[in-house]
Amino acid sequence: MSYITILEAATISGKSIQTIRRMIKRKKLHTKKQKTPQGFNYLVEKDSLNQLGSSDYSLDNTDTQQAHGEHDMASHSTIHSSSRDHRSLNNDFDFIRSELSQFNGTVQKLITQNERDKQSFFELIKTFQERIVVLENEIKQLEAPQNKKWWELW
Repeated sequence: MSYITILEAATISGKSIQTIRRMIKRKKLHTKKQKTPQGFNYLVEKDSLNQLGSSDYSLDNTDTQQAHGEHDMASHSTIHSSSRDHRSLNNDFDFIRSELSQFNGTVQKLITQNERDKQSFFELIKTFQERIVVLENEIKQLEAPQNKKWWELW
């Protein structure tokens, strides 16, 4: 069995999304739920949509008027939804830019701190090397008198 989204079902059948939703609610279409992080979406069984066909499914007069009104409202709603989605995306992008800017600032601070730490580390190593050289010289001087007599020191 193949399943399609409500939007695809509306496009194939030539009906509005709201009409497809009403048909699902009245159990005139077979569906399954697809789990999403936000909840779930209905997927319409393609065979059940084909069985209905345009001649098999007839709306009474009030449903037809409702469907046309809802179709107009659905398209109007789609435009508003689209602009809301666009605004939402812009807000998301602004938030992401802000977070990336903060992250970039933090990384720059870490790089600067790392350079200072590295410089301090090299200075410490240099100091230790100099002290080791001084200690080696002092050790050599202490060992030297053992080989010479006391009067040879002056």
